[in-house]
Amino acid sequence: MKLIGNRARATRPRGAFEAGSALVEFAIAAPILIILVLGTADYASLANDTMNLRAATRGAAEYAQAHPTASGATVAAYGNFPAGVTPAVSIVCTCIDNSARTCPAAGAVNPCSAMSDRRVIQYVRVSATQTFAPWFSSADFAFPSSLSASTLLRIQ
Repeated sequence: MKLIGNRARATRPRGAFEAGSALVEFAIAAPILIILVLGTADYASLANDTMNLRAATRGAAEYAQAHPTASGATVAAYGNFPAGVTPAVSIVCTCIDNSARTCPAAGAVNPCSAMSDRRVIQYVRVSATQTFAPWFSSADFAFPSSLSASTLLRIQ
């Protein structure tokens, strides 16, 4: 009898005992792979939005550097910010030692007069904040809800 059992087993095609195992392995691995692909897509979207916001503030700062009276509305009209983002433009002054000071008005007393080097350095700062929503709502916990970028360029 044992001989017949061995012969029957020998005549079956190889893999007959493993007929459904590939389907089971795929059913286990597919959700994990889908989650990885969707997370990668959300991360790519986050990186793209961050890069675009930084590039927009850089371009706006260069525009404001050439036009010191530019406002947030002016640089927003320049057209490089994403929809719904309003930048803020401000002039920042420091002394040569990089200590923050108020910008002097024309003819006013120099705020850096107590130092040996009395130069006042002016910068233009453009800041912007944008909301970020992942494409897939299940990934809300892993990503920030808002993105912010700021660029500081020296005027003089």
